[in-house]
Amino acid sequence: MALKPSLRASVDGSFWVFFNEDKTQAILLVAPPQGDGNPVRVAEVVHALEEMGVAYGIDEQAIRDTIERASNLASKVQAVVAQGVPPVHGTDAKVNYRLPEEVVLRPLPLLPDGSIDYLQLDPARYVQAGQLIATVVPAQHGRPGRTLTFPPQNVPQRPGRDANLRAGENVLASDDNLQFTAQKSGYVHLSGDKLILLPAQPITGDLQGVQEFNESLVLKGNLLPGAQVRVHGDVAISGRCEEASLNARGTCYLRGGAQRSNIAADGNILLGASVTDCTLSTRHQVIALNANAQIAGGRIVAFEGIEAYTIGTPAWTPTEVVVGVDTLGDERLFEIAEEIRQCEDNIQKINAALRPYVSVTVEVASSEKKEAIQRLMTHRRRLEAKLKELQHEKRAITIQVNAPTRAEVVVRGTIYPGVKVTIGKYSYLVESDLRAVRFFVVRGEARVQMRPLDKL
Repeated sequence: MALKPSLRASVDGSFWVFFNEDKTQAILLVAPPQGDGNPVRVAEVVHALEEMGVAYGIDEQAIRDTIERASNLASKVQAVVAQGVPPVHGTDAKVNYRLPEEVVLRPLPLLPDGSIDYLQLDPARYVQAGQLIATVVPAQHGRPGRTLTFPPQNVPQRPGRDANLRAGENVLASDDNLQFTAQKSGYVHLSGDKLILLPAQPITGDLQGVQEFNESLVLKGNLLPGAQVRVHGDVAISGRCEEASLNARGTCYLRGGAQRSNIAADGNILLGASVTDCTLSTRHQVIALNANAQIAGGRIVAFEGIEAYTIGTPAWTPTEVVVGVDTLGDERLFEIAEEIRQCEDNIQKINAALRPYVSVTVEVASSEKKEAIQRLMTHRRRLEAKLKELQHEKRAITIQVNAPTRAEVVVRGTIYPGVKVTIGKYSYLVESDLRAVRFFVVRGEARVQMRPLDKL
């Protein structure tokens, strides 16, 4: 018995054409013929592309190759057969730091009161005045594309993002904001989008003699006997301060403690070890950072209050702690008055120097004169800003001195007999060991009160 040959259905090839998302490409999907069916013809595809609105860029060879591949593979094949102008997306700006980037981006180490712990700053942050800190490779904003349809439409590109890096305090940016240079020597850090430099002078050894610093002082050694140091900024001393005199316009951190020294600061005085027979004066707080920071002997004056672990000794060492009294206020007011006078004198000198240029128009003035005028005006603006700061500080000190005090003396450990606690006008003489107490004055009551810390 003869077998009948199997019949295979004949189906012509088919295709679909469609745009990509932004219409910068037309895509062809071809299904091959089956049996004796006819393959897709190039002309059919071209006609379909034109019908869907493709105005240019049709690649007939790509159409032919796609049809052929579908037939050879006996499966569906997809390919781009018309190409418009794709958008060229931009690239983001890049900041190249001239010191380790991870160091710059790392948060600053802080002490418990929120001030900077200069002794823990990474030396890799340190730069010299005039040193290049960072450069910026600008963002590339790319270019738009164009659709295949008529009339062609622009296809927006994704622009690169700018660096958004700005020069903060003591950092100078170039006119194009692509180079950032240190104006002073100090430690670099990034705060938000601002590149900031903390002006400071690190000293690895001991310090002695009469010294003055126009920036913060970071002393890794000791302050030796007889030293007289004035700092127009913060002070951090890793070693011990022995029989020395220290005056700081900012915060003072004595990690190694002090003995028989005279220390004054406009900011907080922070104690990392014991202070013995010292005179400490601040318009803010004296804060003991740990139980080893014992206060024994001498006189401690802190306008805003004292936080201590141990005050005095079992041997009844005479010790006086004073809060709510601004012993530095009058001294600072005198300094402010002198600084205000100097600012006003310098502003008058600049105004006199600018007077001859008043009648000279910008077009007529030479480049040298323009630069001279610009320098003088920039300096005057700085002086005017400083003058406002000084006047504000003067008002703040005057108000603070005359305001009723809320300062307290807080003792987390033991305060011994022989200690005199003074708050404003009133005093309290400790006559027995007291643990975990605070001393304060209630408004309207003419006496110092004492209460355990667990009964606030």
